Amino acid sequence: LHFFAAFITFMFIFKMIGYKMKCKSNLWYQSLFWGKSVHLFWGVNDASILLAEDISKVNEKKGGKEILICVDVDEECENNCHKKPTLSFLTNSITIKESEISRLEKNGAYVDHCYNGPISVDIQKNDDIFGQLDLNTIKRVLKKSTSLNIYFLSNDEANNISSALILQEDKHLKDLVTKKSSPTIFVHARRDSYNEVFAHYSQYATDGEKMKIKVVDSAYLSIQSLKQDDKALPVDCVKPNPQTGTVDTPFTAMVVGFGATGQEAFKFLYEFSAFIDSNKKKTPFKCYAFDEKMDKIEGLVRAKMPAITEDELILINTSVDSVEFWGRVKLQINKLNYVVVALNNDALGMSLAVNLFKYALRYRKPSLPELKIMLRCYDRNNEKRMKRVKEKLNDSIACFVDSHPINDVPHISIQIFATSDTLFTYENVVSNLTLVKAKEFNKIYENSSLSAEDLWKKCFGNSKIDEMMKNKHMSRYHAIYEINTKISQNISNALHCKTKLFLMGITSEHLNKLYTIIKDRKPKTTKYICGQQDKTLLLNLAQIEHERWIASHKLMGFKYGVTKDYVKKQHKCMCDLGQLDEETQSYDCNVVDTTIKL
Repeated sequence: LHFFAAFITFMFIFKMIGYKMKCKSNLWYQSLFWGKSVHLFWGVNDASILLAEDISKVNEKKGGKEILICVDVDEECENNCHKKPTLSFLTNSITIKESEISRLEKNGAYVDHCYNGPISVDIQKNDDIFGQLDLNTIKRVLKKSTSLNIYFLSNDEANNISSALILQEDKHLKDLVTKKSSPTIFVHARRDSYNEVFAHYSQYATDGEKMKIKVVDSAYLSIQSLKQDDKALPVDCVKPNPQTGTVDTPFTAMVVGFGATGQEAFKFLYEFSAFIDSNKKKTPFKCYAFDEKMDKIEGLVRAKMPAITEDELILINTSVDSVEFWGRVKLQINKLNYVVVALNNDALGMSLAVNLFKYALRYRKPSLPELKIMLRCYDRNNEKRMKRVKEKLNDSIACFVDSHPINDVPHISIQIFATSDTLFTYENVVSNLTLVKAKEFNKIYENSSLSAEDLWKKCFGNSKIDEMMKNKHMSRYHAIYEINTKISQNISNALHCKTKLFLMGITSEHLNKLYTIIKDRKPKTTKYICGQQDKTLLLNLAQIEHERWIASHKLMGFKYGVTKDYVKKQHKCMCDLGQLDEETQSYDCNVVDTTIKL
């Protein structure tokens, strides 16, 4: 028994070390050639593997022109960069799981090993970071790369950012920045106030020898996936009048779990449910947010968004099994349009979603629009089970239809979001598809002959920052903040297109008719030359765009002020559309026209 136990252990160690030796030799072979794009992952975790898998799919379509490298980091070595080559050294170097090996092998990724990573390196003594970590083969591969992306996707935000800052100082990477297309470091971190300042400054860094750093926020990405999903938009939960584009019912939501994802979900709902009624007034909005740690969250939330009233965002400090929580559900069940469950616990979240579904099925009136229950998935291993439960519950509505009159059937559905195929993907992280859409929207909005990329650089590049600092006498920080505010508006405009089209109840025939109308509108005016019905629809959509713009600025902390001031966060346009001059009103018409053109 002892012999066989030892033999099996030896075979396991031999297999693991053999795999790493194979990767090492393949890396050495790759270091002999020029002209490859490289994706370098620090640490082997689920986020890294998911992204590597999606990059591999894109790479396959391109004909295999990119190299994937994963550095297996042993974080339990007490900041020592080196260990002596003993038997314990060999066994301790096996920190990667066999299941992870099979996934990496399948995608052609190479694996190397080091102790603790860049954070353990003293850059004051030596700025050859890869050399200090005994990653010389990887260093040779990087020096010959045509483009380079580096990823720190662990759940340790501080470690990710510190490691990225240290890696910026590596002398070999600085050579890549000056000689080739700009390499980028992606760090998994929250897009909070602190990190946004850090990320924004990195994008407009004046030091041309340092790599750019981009923040990858899983909470932000999870909600971005909802914004791009037709079936997850708030407009799908109301009954708009397609002749006027108006909505005559209030919008009521619940967000359960008000952490990072919950707060991003509220921002999405507040902005994308900014509708107007038939009297051209903004439809009422309410969101009930629940969290058992709300007493520690509320102060900062209120301070960051002072223009959002306590009647619009009701913050409640309670758990999901409390009498108060279910009392609120009972009171609101026939008013609710949308529920987001983001509890950072898949078992608890799924249980709550199922109970909410059953409760709505029992007590919700069938004549109401669909109630969407959106459930975030946090662990990839729970995806299949959660999807199966969702399918069975949604199918039960169909069975309900078979045994009851159609008018007695409540409209309820559960949807899982932030799944592995929608979160850490090439389009979301690397190519940033939402930014690509924003650039295309900006090009059509500006009616420019320049390419979308060249126009973007002209409007939002480093030269624009310098121009604003000079002409507006503002600090670099506030110039960057103003630019990023405008960039976020382009992203929102691009993603809001589908909401506007759904409000129109658009058909291709009607779209062609509106296209001929908008071409004849004179610049800086709101005068559409057409019949009254089409004119009313287009002007209502312009007012809805204005309400969306106001909502987005409230979320960024702005309030109404007699002047536009990005330091005090005041804006003179945060008022009723009719109070603005015609040229300013025409900007909202421009957004509507761009939507139709797209």
